[in-house]
Amino acid sequence: MSTESSLLPAFLGALEGSISVLLTLFAGFCIGRMGLLDHASVRRISKVCSSVFLPCLIIEQMGPELTISNISKIWIVPVWGVVSTILSHLLGWLGQVVFKTPHWVIVAAGRPNSSALPLLLLQSLESTGILNHLASSDADSSKLLSRAKSYILLNVVIQQSITFQLAPSILHLDDGPSAHADEELGPASLAPASRKPTGSLNPIVQDRERVGLLDDYDVHAYGANGQREDGNFSAALSAIQDQPDVHWPKRVHFAEKPVKAVMNWISPPLTAAIIALVLGMIPPLHDAFFNKDTALYSSVTQSIENIGELYVATQMFIVGTQIAILPGVKPQFGPTAYSMLVRFLLMPGVSLLFVWATAGRGWYVDDKLVWFLLVLIPSGPSAMLLASVAELANVDQGPIAGYLTVSYMFSPLMAVVCTLGLLVVNNVPQRLS
Repeated sequence: MSTESSLLPAFLGALEGSISVLLTLFAGFCIGRMGLLDHASVRRISKVCSSVFLPCLIIEQMGPELTISNISKIWIVPVWGVVSTILSHLLGWLGQVVFKTPHWVIVAAGRPNSSALPLLLLQSLESTGILNHLASSDADSSKLLSRAKSYILLNVVIQQSITFQLAPSILHLDDGPSAHADEELGPASLAPASRKPTGSLNPIVQDRERVGLLDDYDVHAYGANGQREDGNFSAALSAIQDQPDVHWPKRVHFAEKPVKAVMNWISPPLTAAIIALVLGMIPPLHDAFFNKDTALYSSVTQSIENIGELYVATQMFIVGTQIAILPGVKPQFGPTAYSMLVRFLLMPGVSLLFVWATAGRGWYVDDKLVWFLLVLIPSGPSAMLLASVAELANVDQGPIAGYLTVSYMFSPLMAVVCTLGLLVVNNVPQRLS
């Protein structure tokens, strides 16, 4: 398609898709504001999405594509996912050093919404017909969306593994416990810092004559109203200091640290990706689970597909709800502006330049869809995972909540990114001729 005749329709189609994404977010935002879902409910639904719906979607979408021949063609997708993630984190670190921003800017700049947002955007682009412009002459256009989803999900596994390892340690560098720390930490946070628990479990864990969590107070220390004269019972609620040192048996002790290190990397999406890889790489299993004429496809695979299809819309809906109920929304101009600069300008610019300079030269697959996804993968607002990690790290969530609210309000800017991506991808043959 020529540049002159296709630029405006491509922009309008991408804008329609972006508005569809924004309306899904807005619906969730309204539900959150109405109080129909509280914080605990949203966390549970989000957990179901990431632990059940997303793994099922990964198995259903990635399994058919992870054959030996396809892996040799699409290696650029996970490699670019790793490279772009490292680069965006470095840009975030640069902003933190130069402009003295909070450390959460490193994660905000480095981790885009790489799952629900691009998946929903691709669905909208497919419905407007824009995605058909990326079909190769020898490819089945009816399977274009399915292929695009599988490539996006392959990148999701890579980025989630990186985020879960880096984000908590980075956010812990910020201002420490938030104003709501006592509410979040539970009874153990009620103990004053100056008082240390006197109960000890060393050298035994517990005996039958003594309750290790309680001090042996004299009964005369209590007043007539049943309260201690010093008014302090918090030591009984403090954490146990001397805990048993439990290790694996000596015969397998050598494997304890490696196994625990590997388990720290394991997540439901990564487990699903391993299952999809096994099913895709072994021809008998691939035929049994992904051939529509088999009994396993009609029963097992179809049920996995039904569950997986719940992920995209549900997750984007919950993202909108999370924005509505995040505590103490107070955006800070400097950190918010820099994070959005990286997410909506610098990383899309780097991706466009990378595709323009490398696509069609035989260094990786000549596939317009893959080229377009290389532009889409590092672009867009930050993942809502940032808010969840901030809550776990117990840092001030107000500025982070403010940034996420503003960044998702600007999500229609993805229409510009999509339009420029289509323009670069479709001009590759003319540039090389």
